[in-house]
Amino acid sequence: MTTVETSLIPFPKNHATIASLRNQYKINRKVNYQEKIDLTLEELKTLLSQQKSLINRQKIQTLYWLKTGYSQSVTDVALRLGVHRTKVHRWLKQYSEEGLKKFLEIRLRPGRPRVIPPEVIRGIEHKLNQETTGFKSYKEIEKWVEENYQISRKYQTLHHQVRYRLQAKLKTPRRSSIKKNPLEETELKKNSKIS
Repeated sequence: MTTVETSLIPFPKNHATIASLRNQYKINRKVNYQEKIDLTLEELKTLLSQQKSLINRQKIQTLYWLKTGYSQSVTDVALRLGVHRTKVHRWLKQYSEEGLKKFLEIRLRPGRPRVIPPEVIRGIEHKLNQETTGFKSYKEIEKWVEENYQISRKYQTLHHQVRYRLQAKLKTPRRSSIKKNPLEETELKKNSKIS
């Protein structure tokens, strides 16, 4: 069996050896962020005051603290900002590799598109808000959407959109007895305390 040297630095046996190896090979884990950040303090201050989103403000605050020396390490910055240190590392990596413009760019995630398109919802809302016409049932809404927009959606989907998202109730009259006398009804309305 042949042995292959895997590293130039010999593997340490104890902690004292690790310290002496650091001194011998000048292993320094601290990074001089003040040199890596090419913006001036005045530029960082103006950028900090211009930021509207919390994430961008935290990113510029990170650069400012490291540039001024207020914080010496990424861990210290992360503790002060209340974020994880790997997030701060990612920010610094993004700043050094992609520049300030990409660093401050907020990427929006598109997400899943809605089942019912916004123009259909606006049409339903407009129709519901009309005084004279409206929908008497959710089946009627289903038919109307299919006729006007050529989109077929489930009853449950339309019901949920209309009832909970639009917070609308259908215009249905109260049930009335077939046997009631219209003259008695007017007499009742006259004597009522409500009207």
